[in-house]
Amino acid sequence: MDPVAHWHRIGPGARGWLARRVIVVGAESTGTTTMARALARHFRSRGGPWAGTRWVPEFGRELTGRKLAALRTDRPDATIFDVTWDRADFVTVAREQSAAEDAAAAAGSPVLFGDTDAFATTIWEERYLGSASPEVHALVRAPDLYLLTDCAGVPFTDDGLRDGEHLRRWMTETFRARLTAGGVPWSELTGGYGYRLRAAITAVDALLSGGWNLAEPIKPKEPSTAAER
Repeated sequence: MDPVAHWHRIGPGARGWLARRVIVVGAESTGTTTMARALARHFRSRGGPWAGTRWVPEFGRELTGRKLAALRTDRPDATIFDVTWDRADFVTVAREQSAAEDAAAAAGSPVLFGDTDAFATTIWEERYLGSASPEVHALVRAPDLYLLTDCAGVPFTDDGLRDGEHLRRWMTETFRARLTAGGVPWSELTGGYGYRLRAAITAVDALLSGGWNLAEPIKPKEPSTAAER
């Protein structure tokens, strides 16, 4: 079967299940958002069933902004270094990220791009709290492909919501080790932006070229004959 050829006939529930999910992960300021957005833009430009391609922003970043804004209502001089996190925050991040991903998949094209996921949240939780909780681990779901953005050669940009320049290499190495040990296909993006984008497109095209391995439709049974009754 070729779901792509019949995508316009497929309802939201089935689209959400069939959409290939590609998640971009990496340390702070390594281009995960830029890459997820660029990939969605590239596939949208192909038109047809790909015209509705979407990407899912990082909910953790949104929550960080909310926390900082709340602090500044009483402490106008508060910075990102004053923001604190607890276990419940990371459960919220994992759940909200997955919910946004599911909604986008149901309304999008045969491929969906995400900026981080619950797996990435386990590493962020470890980065802030020293370990990842069983509750967050339980929310991890395997996508079809991970793309890891290497920190090498990427300048750290302090946008007011980032505080981990000194931990970028640790996070990159942790992502690399966990992805290697996991069972999900992944590809590492290195070099300049153009090279990374081309490598990412090639990896996604290779994934999509594998098609969808679906079982044959269930056929109704033939009516019983009188002799068989």
